[in-house]
Amino acid sequence: MRLAVLVSVLALAACATTSSATRTLTPADSATRLIAGESVTLTRMARSNGGDGQDAAIALTMRLADGRTLAFMEANHTPNDVRAQAAGGPLAQVMGVFDETARPTLYAAENAAAAPFCAPGGPAYLGIYDSAEGTLIVGLKEGFQFEERADGTAEALPVSPDLVCSRMRFTRAG
Repeated sequence: MRLAVLVSVLALAACATTSSATRTLTPADSATRLIAGESVTLTRMARSNGGDGQDAAIALTMRLADGRTLAFMEANHTPNDVRAQAAGGPLAQVMGVFDETARPTLYAAENAAAAPFCAPGGPAYLGIYDSAEGTLIVGLKEGFQFEERADGTAEALPVSPDLVCSRMRFTRAG
């Protein structure tokens, strides 16, 4: 019996794949430099369990110049998270990205209490948008809420202007 369980676990592990990418961002303005320091390193790690049509679990680690590390998970598993990230959708609008094709990515905080932004407990979410001009990272106090309409679609509820608790602009280093 134990051998069968061990073989099953090994088979599942063989189906899992992991990939990662790391990039360094340099503050594009003095306000971002005050918050983040001289640079920020983002490491994005995707782990797929090889399941039928399941999205990969994507972890984002943000390492600040002073050594603090913040952890986030991509919000890609619930219908409302996907709706929030739609092209020109609520996340893009809150971030001030008005290109109707823009698709910023939403990350939920796993361990962000040490963040030097969005005090006192750090951001609940991050929105990240990459463009030719650089990377925009926006800290959010909470996620987006949606309401079911009579026709079966969902619509984002209006958000408070203080939803955004930090706005940082970066250029890519190197």
